[in-house]
Amino acid sequence: MIAAFPSAAPYRIDQVTEAPFLLAGLFLAQVLAALLIHLAAAYQRPRLWTGGVITLLALALVFFTLASWGNSDTTRFSHMMEWQPDQAPPEPLWRALRPLILLLPYRMAAVHGLVATGFAAAGILLAMAWRAWAWAGWWSLLICCSPLLRGFLQTAHSRQALATLLLLPLLLQAAGLVRLPGRWVGFSVLVSALSHNTFVWNLPLSLVPALPRLIAGFPAWLASRPPGAWRSLSWASVRARWPWLLMAISVVMLFVLVAPIALDRFQDYSQDAYFSGYPLRRIIGRLQRALFLGLVLACIQQRLDPRRLITCPLTQSLLLFGGLYAGIQLSVAHLWIPQITSRLADGVAFFLLILYLAWMDRYRAHWCLIPALYVTFQYWLEGRILPSGSLACGTNDEFLCLPDRWPWQVRY
Repeated sequence: MIAAFPSAAPYRIDQVTEAPFLLAGLFLAQVLAALLIHLAAAYQRPRLWTGGVITLLALALVFFTLASWGNSDTTRFSHMMEWQPDQAPPEPLWRALRPLILLLPYRMAAVHGLVATGFAAAGILLAMAWRAWAWAGWWSLLICCSPLLRGFLQTAHSRQALATLLLLPLLLQAAGLVRLPGRWVGFSVLVSALSHNTFVWNLPLSLVPALPRLIAGFPAWLASRPPGAWRSLSWASVRARWPWLLMAISVVMLFVLVAPIALDRFQDYSQDAYFSGYPLRRIIGRLQRALFLGLVLACIQQRLDPRRLITCPLTQSLLLFGGLYAGIQLSVAHLWIPQITSRLADGVAFFLLILYLAWMDRYRAHWCLIPALYVTFQYWLEGRILPSGSLACGTNDEFLCLPDRWPWQVRY
């Protein structure tokens, strides 16, 4: 049985079907749930708002679980976790979760559904933290359905997506957007390190938003230090901060342990001829123009002074990540190690979207997200879901190819 399993894509050769109208119905139901959340917040109906949030997250879980069933990684790891455990995902987190994953319906497809639901929940939690209750559903869909995150959420790069999502608390803390308990931030960073070796590259990225604030505040902080302050450090003051020191030491140790693995993978990818040209597709350019249009509309509405914008740390962070993504596009276009840069595109895009939402909330320009929402919804419904009836389900590994049987009837 193991010898008969294909060693290269397409991995799935049966047990799949296409169902564009079912998927379209599930997607439109998510849009309606987001609209329900908006109306419930507008009319101050907290119970209805909570029901809409639960419905939206449940729909996202079902949608992405079914839609990711036909992907290569989903199929491969669902098979290997039972029949070839030594070839299953090597990261410690997935080794530990293997017995639980084998019990889940559709196995790794369900894992991917849970990860996608986590991305959807991130938008809702941010809307709650910033009291933008009416926009919780729209933010959720803008993240989990974004064309920018196709690798994470439509090609089922579940492990890398989860590792990046777990660094979101650190990004928010570094940007000063949300005040979170340090122990939870440290815990999410530690779990991220155990999830995927791209942690080595994503950890510095999640700390980038701290740079503008540090640079702006360093002279004032240095001037405020009294004479002899550096000599006043005592063992008691160090001991009082032992949880932070322990967390920092743990992160550094994990970074050191993961770095050699990441460097080996870096060398493997560098010698590989394959890379994704997706960042150069037309839909990405359309979405970038829609995001830029939203920024322009917000500046016009709030009559933002260019000097005020340039000195805003959040604007600077947004520009930094926008520049990073543009750099990735240039590297793919000009073949500057695109094997590496194309694999970092989704992580940079996710942090970019989070900072974009934060910027819109900072300047109270929520309605300026409408151009990006329009492009996202049109792309999904007209460009992805409805044409899925013509996919070669059963002869190729494809997103939006559903299982043709119940979980207990699947043969792995």
